[in-house]
Amino acid sequence: MEPWRLLIVDDREPEALALSPVLAETIAETVARGEAPPTLLLRWQHPHVLLGPADRRLPALERGAAWLERRGLPVYMRISGGSAVLLDESCLSFAVAIPCRDLTRLRENYETLLAGLIDALASLGVPAAFGEAPGSYCPGPYDLLLADGRKIAGVAQALRRGFAEVGGMLLIDQDPVETVAVLEGFYAQAGGPRRFDPHSVTSLAAVLGRPVSREEVGAAVVAAYRARVDMIPGALTPAEFARARALHAVRRIRALPAVQP
Repeated sequence: MEPWRLLIVDDREPEALALSPVLAETIAETVARGEAPPTLLLRWQHPHVLLGPADRRLPALERGAAWLERRGLPVYMRISGGSAVLLDESCLSFAVAIPCRDLTRLRENYETLLAGLIDALASLGVPAAFGEAPGSYCPGPYDLLLADGRKIAGVAQALRRGFAEVGGMLLIDQDPVETVAVLEGFYAQAGGPRRFDPHSVTSLAAVLGRPVSREEVGAAVVAAYRARVDMIPGALTPAEFARARALHAVRRIRALPAVQP
């Protein structure tokens, strides 16, 4: 098996950090073109809201986007499934991209590509397994849940154009009550009101009962994947930066110029 590429995007790379909302799609395209080996991407981000494909059909999407932007949350579309999520400094985002043309490998891709993440959580003392948390925002059958059914990581997959990209967000110390309030507010403004249960979601800090940093979690994830595959540290290429800049302009949802508070 060829070595994987490891990419870590944090505040040491200001432009890459600004492009974080579209980097999972960017690296997937690179892998599909044969310009890079399978890639594990770990990234920080400035606060933003990421929408799923179905959210595109919300009747007042631009109004909802304007409501979020007034709260300092730009809005982007992603190509993987699911619905709205809030990503900020209290999350670690992850993505694994491999070449794939077999559209029947949906479940196998989840199981194979997230094995390292599950190992990392176990190493931190937080066993997790696939499942769907009723009442959670952006629910899916391959989210990572604790034994009591609470979600600790949201997961989605894009399988197309010669790649499989499995990615999502690991909740480090995000407050589910505040997050639910933001997402419910967005859907109310966008014309598709929804209700979520903040008790269906938790964080590593809440489970462990201590402060947890992105650096600690990132190191655990890298170590767990390295126990399974050879990995070589890499960096975004000039071609990937160019692709990410173009995607950033396309995936951004432009809000209406005025909105009621």
